[in-house]
Amino acid sequence: MFFPVRLHDAVDTETVLRRLLPVIAGARERRVAYAAYNVARGLLDERWTVTETGDVETAPLELEPSRLHSLLMDDVGGDRPLRPAESVAVWVLRDLLPGIDPDKSWVHVRAIAHDGALMGVLVVAEARRFSFSRKSEGPVPAAGDVLEMALARAQALRAAGPALAVDKPISLAESVLERLRESERAVAEARAEMERSRGRIEALERAASGATELLMDAHVDLDRRAAKHQRQTRVMFLLRKLMERNAAGMEPRELAVEIVRTVAEAFGGGRCSLMLVDEAGEERELRLGAAIGLPPELVAAGVRIPLGSGVSGRVAHTRLPLVVRDPDDSGDAALMGDDWYTTDAFVSLPLVSRGRLLGVLNLTNFRAGTVDDTEVEQLRLVSLCVGLLADHAGLPERLFLPAGS
Repeated sequence: MFFPVRLHDAVDTETVLRRLLPVIAGARERRVAYAAYNVARGLLDERWTVTETGDVETAPLELEPSRLHSLLMDDVGGDRPLRPAESVAVWVLRDLLPGIDPDKSWVHVRAIAHDGALMGVLVVAEARRFSFSRKSEGPVPAAGDVLEMALARAQALRAAGPALAVDKPISLAESVLERLRESERAVAEARAEMERSRGRIEALERAASGATELLMDAHVDLDRRAAKHQRQTRVMFLLRKLMERNAAGMEPRELAVEIVRTVAEAFGGGRCSLMLVDEAGEERELRLGAAIGLPPELVAAGVRIPLGSGVSGRVAHTRLPLVVRDPDDSGDAALMGDDWYTTDAFVSLPLVSRGRLLGVLNLTNFRAGTVDDTEVEQLRLVSLCVGLLADHAGLPERLFLPAGS
């Protein structure tokens, strides 16, 4: 990954933001803002915004991070993905990105942290497009990693001050900063001899740029290597949260909504539905218990699927999970396309407890475009636990009670 911005002389936060934010924004393709976090106040108290003309303007701010997304503070100690800002108030988005129309934009937020402490929040808005094959957010995730590293470096340089002790034990990050400072001093000395050694200066600058690029790549690679462990932690948190909600005695409707919302958030799926078996009618069929990301007309009308019909009906009939990563491999189980599908991949899992079929859990519209083998195994574990919860709470019977019962 080559990031076409010289950062070796960006030693303070403001310089880093004024250089990197316009690059992340690109050629007016997206709107970008950064909100700085004040630890003492527990608030985001200042924001830098790239205007439509490409300039960077600053303004005071008073905003709790949870107003942008409830999981931002949890992201500080683990994975820090771009999260959809679907429930953020319109006035908050317009305060961060003046002139934006939230109804016409995809807005995502990302925690920017260092050593387990929140430094700020990156806000990115792109024109809303309903695309059947929308796979990712392009270069924005990698750019967020670069911004985080540059801000952490500026923070470390400010904390070290002019009298950095070189004889104390230093961490890997401090070692990297020391090497960068040595390179900067070497470049400054070489420039003083410009008339006699112009060629040497250019060589040193190229070496510094190459070293910065390699360090950024190493940072991204380390984050990816840690993803597997973070996934395990994420699933454990998900299961604990659902168990606690059930133990607290939630109402059936609230528990069903909590299940789809938590599963969708944990696995990056924008569309999730919980279909439950209704045995009260003349024929056994699946009915919609709860969902997010479905077209409003489907939610309003309700969904009923006979066992054996459609993707969910066939999964319920066979009691076998169905995972499709590529539409060419889906056969006759392909999704019915509509403007509310943004990815080709989907997962449909039966919910079974004590040999009894309770329903089907569906998930699609993945932020990453698809799911890997590890996530599929984790989803199968989650479906087993959801089946147990649905059985224990009696969701099929209690959700679909006849009127007046």
